[in-house]
This record gives sequence, structure tokens and C-alpha cells, in this order.
Amino acid sequence: MKLLKSLFLLLSIATTNAIAQSSAYKFRVRYIDYTPLSNSRFIISGQSLDTDPQGIISLKLPEKISYVNIESASLKSYQIKFPQEGKAVLPKDPAVFVDIFIEKPKPDPLFSMTETIRQSQKALQKNVIGKLEEENKRGYNRIVALLKEKNLDNKELIKGRLEYYPLISSALSNYLNECRNFNDAFVSLSKSLKSEAAYEQFTNTIYNYNEYFNLLNANKDNYEQAIATYWKSKELSLRFGNLIDFALEEFHKPYILEVNYKFIPRLYEANEEKNKQKKKTRLKELSNDIQQQSEVISRRISGLGERITAINSLLKQ
Repeated sequence: MKLLKSLFLLLSIATTNAIAQSSAYKFRVRYIDYTPLSNSRFIISGQSLDTDPQGIISLKLPEKISYVNIESASLKSYQIKFPQEGKAVLPKDPAVFVDIFIEKPKPDPLFSMTETIRQSQKALQKNVIGKLEEENKRGYNRIVALLKEKNLDNKELIKGRLEYYPLISSALSNYLNECRNFNDAFVSLSKSLKSEAAYEQFTNTIYNYNEYFNLLNANKDNYEQAIATYWKSKELSLRFGNLIDFALEEFHKPYILEVNYKFIPRLYEANEEKNKQKKKTRLKELSNDIQQQSEVISRRISGLGERITAINSLLKQ
């Protein structure tokens, strides 16, 4: 199922801090006639990489990952023929090449229309995130300039608070909202494991979650400095930093990434099971386990929400 491929890709974006030990693998990209595809871009495990003149891509991956998903970065130029659905099993020996065979695309009006819609949705989301990043950059440059001054007058402090409070509070609130959307889509998937619409909804929530998580994580230092400068409180700045660390270490890694390592492989296995009775049993067990995991995630989100509400209240004072 094509949507399953997107799930693994989006979830694997998350953070490099979660990677402990890794091995170097080589992917060999060729046409069906074994002609190498040189200097072309592919997306492997969420990373955009180019083939060398021999059609080779080198990539380090965590040892506990048994397979990766591969996507063409230029669907108009070539599509992946093998491995099927872009799922490549990693060899036990990293020295063994992982072969990828590609072909020129065939006309598919329905696929083109679906891809256009998907890209439009991504473009809209990117536009929103881009504007937020630009505002954060301008705010950071202003802080640097202010710190060069010996005395900050009260007007500048008030102006800085008025500018940064909406940025910080909305970043936190949007992230919390995407956490809830993620969990809602996750539990909905458990009740519709045979529905492509459910997989698509879950894929979209993963994409949105990653965007806001990355935005918040990337601006952590900026926001901490803004709080220390405009609120004149190192204690409040430290408390904000602890909140972001909590979101990463106590929620994102053990719960969001857990879906990647624990549930995505099971989704593949269940959907690829040929025996109808075994497939039915696997889907039922998977549904129950997803609902149990969702209940745990829900409790963690409640704790995260309480921390975010507390920080926003302190910043608003």
C-alpha cells in the first residue's frame, strides 16, 4: 500500500539524537538494463541524496533498522520499479549493495492529479512555516542588536514581549494541537486498518506534526534568549528550555518515534499477510495494541498541555 510507505518516511525525519549506533550502506541505482542512474536525487529514510557517476548512494543508518523506504525525488523523470512499493530490506552485511531498479514513468492521469493535490497541501503548509521562521529570524536579529546596548529601556522590553509572546505561545499551542491530532488519527487508524482514507489522514497528521516539532525545536535557543532578554528572567528562560527538553525526551522520542519502530513494521506485515485468517488475527491484535498505546500517549499529552499552559500564563503576566 503506497500510503504505508509515506508513514515510515515521515516518521523517520524526527531527530538524529535518537540514533545510537549506525552502519554504512551502499545503494546501487540502475535501469532494468543495468545502466547506472548517475547524479540523480532520491529520498531514503527521509534524507535527500544524490547518486554518484556509478549510480551509488552511501548512507549511514541505525543498526536496529531492518529496512528503509525509498522515493524518487523526480517522479517525472523516473520511478522505482524494484523494490516493490519502495521498501528495501537492508542486508545483514553492510558491504553488500542494496539494488534499486528504476524506469521512466508511464502516463497516469489519476496519479498526477493526486500528486498535484498533495504537493499543493505541502506548499500551503510550507508557506505558513516559512512565514513563522522569517518572523523568528527578524526577532533574533533584533535581540542581538539590543544585547550590544548597555542599557535597555522599558519601551524596548515591552515591545520585545509584545512581539515574542505571540510567537512563543502559538508555537507551543500549535505543537500541542498537532500532538493531539496525531493521537486522534492514530486511534482512528486502529478502527479502520483496511481504509486507505485512514492511512492518508494519519500520514497528513504526521507531516504536520513534524513541521511544528521541527519549528519549535529549531527555535528553542532563540526563544530562551528572548525570554531572558525581554522578560529579564533567567529562571523563566530555563523553565522554557526544560519544557522543550521534556517534549523531546519524555514525549517525542519514547512515544512518537515508538510508532516508527514498533507499529509501522507491524502495519506492513499485517497488510502483506496472504492468509486471510492470519491477516484477520494480526489486524485485530494490532488494533487493540494501537488503542492501548493511544491511551498512554493521551495521558502524556495531558501532562505536556499542563506544562505549556503554565509557561504561557507566566509569559503573559
